[in-house]
Amino acid sequence: MPANSILDALTYDPASGALNYSDVRYILIRPETVVGLQKAIEETDRELAKDAFFNGGFTGGQLSAQKYRELHQLDDKQIIAFMMEMGTEIGWGHFELQRFDFENNKLEIIVNQSAFAEAYGRSSSGVCHLINGVMSGLASVIFNTECDGSEVRCLAKGDAHCLFQISEI
Repeated sequence: MPANSILDALTYDPASGALNYSDVRYILIRPETVVGLQKAIEETDRELAKDAFFNGGFTGGQLSAQKYRELHQLDDKQIIAFMMEMGTEIGWGHFELQRFDFENNKLEIIVNQSAFAEAYGRSSSGVCHLINGVMSGLASVIFNTECDGSEVRCLAKGDAHCLFQISEI
């Protein structure tokens, strides 16, 4: 099995049931569980589901970017690479940097085989709101300003991959 720096560094505390990476607690959860929650909210309000998953992802992405940037003393390009590698290594899909434009505060990221899109199935619109939020939270740390993103391509829509375009608000 190929090396996985995240899995190799996880620690488990059986007394508390905590799974930690660099003193940050994580959980293992099937993508179908996340998508099931998303679909349940969508039955009532599709925009609410989109906003809720984006906002949750944004918070996690922002906190992670701040923590790991400081912990590992990473510059902008390095924290982007770290977060994308982490996303890949925790099983969310294969992350690739498409564009990093520091001058104009723009970031474009491709995710191949998004676990969320695969679990969701066919959709007429993008469904990877959690990833979009995480990457927007990352961008807000890098650009030091509030950022928002959009999923302009999604595997669930029949596109070859998911594409996220993120910029300052």
